[in-house]
Amino acid sequence: MDMKDLERELGFDIDELEKAAEAYENDEWPAGRTTRLGRPPIADEPSAVLSTRVGESVIAAFDEKAKQHGQTRTERLRELVLLDTLIA
Repeated sequence: MDMKDLERELGFDIDELEKAAEAYENDEWPAGRTTRLGRPPIADEPSAVLSTRVGESVIAAFDEKAKQHGQTRTERLRELVLLDTLIA
C-alpha cells in the first residue's frame, strides 16, 4: 500500500492533515472545528454528581421500575430529581 492508497482509505490528504496539525499547535484552529470527546452535555450549564446510599433491595426495585420505563438508572433518577425540583 502506497501513500495515495493510504490517503484514499483514510479519507484525507496527508498535506491537509499536516496543515491542520500546524494550525492547532499554533492556536490557530478555526472556530467551530473543535471536536469534543466524551459524552454529550446533559444541560446548558455545568453539572455535578449527586450521590446517595440506599439499600440493595431499593436499588433492585428502582432498576426494575427504570427498566419498565425504558430508562437506565441514571436517566430515571435524573428525571425524578428534575420533576421534584419543578414541583417544589
